[in-house]
Amino acid sequence: MKILLLNPPAAEEEKFTREGRCTQNDGFWSTLWPPVSLVYTGTLLKKSGHDVKVLDCPAVGMAIKQLEGVIRSYAPDAIIWSTATPTIEGDLSLASRFKSIAPSVKTAVFGTHVSILDMECMAGAPLLDAVIRNEPEYTALDWINSLGDPEKNAAIEGITIRNRHGEIVRNPAREFITDLDRLPFPDWSLINFKSYVLPLKGEPFLIVSPLRGCPYTCAFCTSRTYYGSRTRLRSPSSLIAEMQNDIDTFGVRDFFFWAETFTVNRAFVVELCREIIKSGLKISWVCNARVDTVDNEMLGLMRDAGCWMVSYGIESSDQAVLKNVKKNITVEQVRKAVDMTRANGLISSGHVIFGLPGETAESARATADLVADLNLDFAQFYCAVPFPGSELYGMAVEKGYISTRPSGGFECFRQEKAVMSLPTISTGEVEAIRKEAVRTFYMRPSRVLKLLKLMRWKSLLKSLPAALKFIKGLF
Repeated sequence: MKILLLNPPAAEEEKFTREGRCTQNDGFWSTLWPPVSLVYTGTLLKKSGHDVKVLDCPAVGMAIKQLEGVIRSYAPDAIIWSTATPTIEGDLSLASRFKSIAPSVKTAVFGTHVSILDMECMAGAPLLDAVIRNEPEYTALDWINSLGDPEKNAAIEGITIRNRHGEIVRNPAREFITDLDRLPFPDWSLINFKSYVLPLKGEPFLIVSPLRGCPYTCAFCTSRTYYGSRTRLRSPSSLIAEMQNDIDTFGVRDFFFWAETFTVNRAFVVELCREIIKSGLKISWVCNARVDTVDNEMLGLMRDAGCWMVSYGIESSDQAVLKNVKKNITVEQVRKAVDMTRANGLISSGHVIFGLPGETAESARATADLVADLNLDFAQFYCAVPFPGSELYGMAVEKGYISTRPSGGFECFRQEKAVMSLPTISTGEVEAIRKEAVRTFYMRPSRVLKLLKLMRWKSLLKSLPAALKFIKGLF
């Protein structure tokens, strides 16, 4: 069969990443991430004998009219595309648009939003044939292989479909993949991988997935919806073989270790880093971490194995707010982790969320002050958004912070917008404090000079239009 896999165009040709827990526009760095779920799925389908085309429309600047032309010329039997909460209305409307071009084409979507609100999404998109819930790869493969056989289709786990009577049926859940080593290496030739360029360095990069699943219970995060709560590790030998293959095949030596929490298992990180060093693999990589999971030995090994930047979820400086969202870290752990990261010669980035339950103007400003005072090289500042698939969504609905169905739709669920009506702080205050925090952090002359020093010229030139737009939005 001919299968088209899509990260579809967003409104106003916005550059939008739809990947697991991360559903956001490109922001300051004008950077998109390689669509690892689409490429994994496409690789599985290709190895099963199907003709596969993968299109990341935002990455290649493909508007909807151009996409329609591709559909007419390629004539796929099925189209599967990724979705995100802020773009969900437009994402779901594509089903009818695609069928107006190719009436017999089968349509399916995946993502955290549709995994949780699958019945509602199917009801609102009558020409959508299926929702692939949670981890998508093998469910998508089974759905494609069962097309034309209603009995097999009805037996697929992890999918929501319409039966022969047109009724929406939620099939039983699928178990998450236990042995991640059995997944084939992503075939990045399915996309134009040179479209994805690292901030600062300006070099093409690829994603490597060392593990899936997160045991932590942060209420604002949707990762457990996508990959589950049990950590599943790949073998270091498999990861090293994949990166060597990427070097040999694509000439790429820069990687993003894509994980819910890369440092969740200390023994795994230590073993992987030692094996990378032992192999002589010359790579550069970035990752994320929790501040309560790192130590000097681990960070030193990570540096020696090619890591150059680590990002941490800081969220808030207020212990009551952190407790409300089950983050379970302390300010002391934040300071220690950032200082250790710098001491080991690594760049650090922090992620901060304003407007979580229990937030006040005072606590939000205290968080902004903390982040400005830390030895961070970069920081990302967000407004709290109760995305479907997170515990915060249910909490926000139950407590009346949002309505079950937002009056303006989910388009406003963007991390630069405060959407929860908290009793302790207004949405306007949250947005104003966030904007002021960004100004304070990035507009210091010393930080601007540090940023320019870190950036290579080709990266600076590429990022300049987005940077000017970003700065303009602060005033």
